[in-house]
Amino acid sequence: MSDPVKSTRLYWIVFVSLIVLTALTVGQSQIHGLGHTLNRIIGLAIAITKGSLVVLFFMHLKYEKRYFYPVIIFPLILVLIIIFANFPDTAFGDHTTPGEEIHGGQEGGAAPSH
Repeated sequence: MSDPVKSTRLYWIVFVSLIVLTALTVGQSQIHGLGHTLNRIIGLAIAITKGSLVVLFFMHLKYEKRYFYPVIIFPLILVLIIIFANFPDTAFGDHTTPGEEIHGGQEGGAAPSH
């Protein structure tokens, strides 16, 4: 595996990009008008971008063509399937059911404190 980058300039650019993307994630999470689902989708897109930058440049997989597809693409597809398979439960609409108070067999008693 040979790393064709001879200077550290590219790594500093990636590092600054990661800092900017982190600030963007924090800023995006403070915007309440986006809605629950859109907020999560944007956060996931930023996280995937940051993870890709780390894997491609700091783990040097950008220059490793032989292992790129089995090591990166296949697990990425699996992770995306897991994330988006859980979206109906976590992101869309009301995903919780109203609870009922349990009084522990006492008539008119207060609910137990946890």
